[in-house]
Amino acid sequence: MNLLHHAGTRRQSERQTHRPRRLRRRLVVATLAAVVVGLSAGVVTGGASLAHATVAKGISSPQLESEPAESTARAGMVREIRRGLGAQWLRLGVSWAALQPTRGEHSPTELARLDALVGDLHAAGVRVILTMHSMPSWATDPYWWSHPPFDYPEGPQAFYPISGSCLKDYGALSEFLARRYKGRVHAMECWNEPNVWFFLYPQRTADDPYYAARTYFRMLKSFRAGVKRAGTGVRVVAGATAPVGLNDRYRTSPQRFARFLRRAGASRHFDVYSHHPYTPGGSVYKAPDRPPNDPTRTVTLSNLRALLRLFPKKPFYLTEYGYNTRPNLMFGLKVNERTQARYLKAAFAQASRYRQVRLLVWYLLRDWRPETGPANGGVYTGLRRLDGTRKPAWHAFRRL
Repeated sequence: MNLLHHAGTRRQSERQTHRPRRLRRRLVVATLAAVVVGLSAGVVTGGASLAHATVAKGISSPQLESEPAESTARAGMVREIRRGLGAQWLRLGVSWAALQPTRGEHSPTELARLDALVGDLHAAGVRVILTMHSMPSWATDPYWWSHPPFDYPEGPQAFYPISGSCLKDYGALSEFLARRYKGRVHAMECWNEPNVWFFLYPQRTADDPYYAARTYFRMLKSFRAGVKRAGTGVRVVAGATAPVGLNDRYRTSPQRFARFLRRAGASRHFDVYSHHPYTPGGSVYKAPDRPPNDPTRTVTLSNLRALLRLFPKKPFYLTEYGYNTRPNLMFGLKVNERTQARYLKAAFAQASRYRQVRLLVWYLLRDWRPETGPANGGVYTGLRRLDGTRKPAWHAFRRL
């Protein structure tokens, strides 16, 4: 999957607007591509602590994912990630739609791509988290094909909920991946940002205010069962929630989403909980340790305890994080390059104050913009600029 494509569309939901078109044009709740930062084996209790915990560092690089297996550029990126930057983890997106365009069949091309990526990263000593996203049309609930969100045509979409008859297929997929990459993949994330419409729509219905959370819980149970059947010791990661939600049809706050999962007994179906504690666009305070505008519906690094206390015995991975250095429609928040480097260091320091947090993933390795369209349609959270030169944040990340 091209995480950058999804990233753009995703950040829109961080903007506090109700309509998906505006979301698409402004913030986009970034997609999967971030890389996970650290994994610690023990179960830890407690929230924030003045005694710093060990937070591993990870990186996300959709450009790496798009390079062909024989590419010298890809080999160079892998070396840079592990040796140049010292990143221990990489978060790798897996599009279910691309991997299984037809029910019961795996795409040889997509499998070859994943095999090569996972193999190269493992050989370099980088731990891999696989993150699922993009529902294949055959697995979506066909009811929603004729009930699209605002401004979308009728027909299947990758963000429609899974059909109940395909839950076993999802479990079979997680079992297949866990077996195939035994010893080379250390964790698998059930779904990317299920609390926002662009990855799971609708978030609520007239009859069910927790529709998306309930759908996700069913997916998580099936996903977990498949991984356990494989018996490989791969960790199941739940959550991967976007930082903000208005509890409407398009976005659910991470607190509300997590509270539903806790009440439903989801804790027994995952090993690690994850969250994306970005500072949303329009925030009064930009620094990682400062509170969000509305802490009742937003979870950033400063008030992460709101989620930690819901699952006090679970480790946490922060599988996406970053700050843009150029104006953009997707994230809605810009800082200069020196401030980005300073905030990067501050973010890891803040994350280390929480003993449950084991990993922080920076999104992205390199800035990205679409081949056509305005420059502000890109994502500029990278450690490198569009031309490949290093930002101050590159050096800050390396020195961590």
